[in-house]
Amino acid sequence: MFDKDYWDGVSIPWWQVLLLIVATLAVIAGIIAVVSLIERRRGNKFELKTRDLTYGAICIAASFALSYVKFFSLPYGGSITAASTLPMLIYCYYFGFRKGLTVSTVFMLLQLIQGPYIVSPWSALLDYFFPYLALSLVGIFSFKRAKYAEAVAAGKNPLAPHAGFFIGTAVYFIVRLFSHTLAGVLFWANGIDFMGWVGDLTGATAWAYSTTYNALFLVPDTAIALAAGIFLLASKAFNRFMASSANALQNSDSRAKNDKRTAAGTDER
Repeated sequence: MFDKDYWDGVSIPWWQVLLLIVATLAVIAGIIAVVSLIERRRGNKFELKTRDLTYGAICIAASFALSYVKFFSLPYGGSITAASTLPMLIYCYYFGFRKGLTVSTVFMLLQLIQGPYIVSPWSALLDYFFPYLALSLVGIFSFKRAKYAEAVAAGKNPLAPHAGFFIGTAVYFIVRLFSHTLAGVLFWANGIDFMGWVGDLTGATAWAYSTTYNALFLVPDTAIALAAGIFLLASKAFNRFMASSANALQNSDSRAKNDKRTAAGTDER
């Protein structure tokens, strides 16, 4: 990673990358602060605990490691991996948007140093920042323990109360596909020789090429993650394990002040 050749794909000054990272971190901090203020006025308190960080670190490490397990790679970047986004999707789903955004930021920065190709600050935003930060959007549709408990009590399929996970994953997929496609149209449509597309592409041709190219790896990659996610979420043992987390006691990543649950076995750290 510290070899000069590793950064050959970056054709902008290092300070522009650093400035972009600092600016993005400032925006993310602002978003978290605004959301936290809104939630506080609703009676919810945001707490980032040791367990949150531990789970987050495990999910980041798992996703980053799985991103190196590639079944297929396209010539201009993009690959089909072994469900590399699943640990991040699971974390964001169970821990909510704010904690998910924090963890997704770290994962995005790791992806940014994984053999990056950057020709403009805008290309960095569209190819790295937006696609991987979009993982946190799953947290908007976060796990609701009460809904899950009702479904189990009613004898429903364990997957029934997890519609939020699939909706959130679909939102993430759409944002990432559009972001990569736009980057392809703006920055990567020249000198092409791929599946009948040749030369410098413009207009509708560039859009058709970029959409097809990015869908070729992103659709199967996301489908693999979804298939693995269905397997996990259909497991009652996995659901019990995640629901037992202190962070999953609420319908979101915050703990309502008016929630005075003191059920036996509940961890109120």
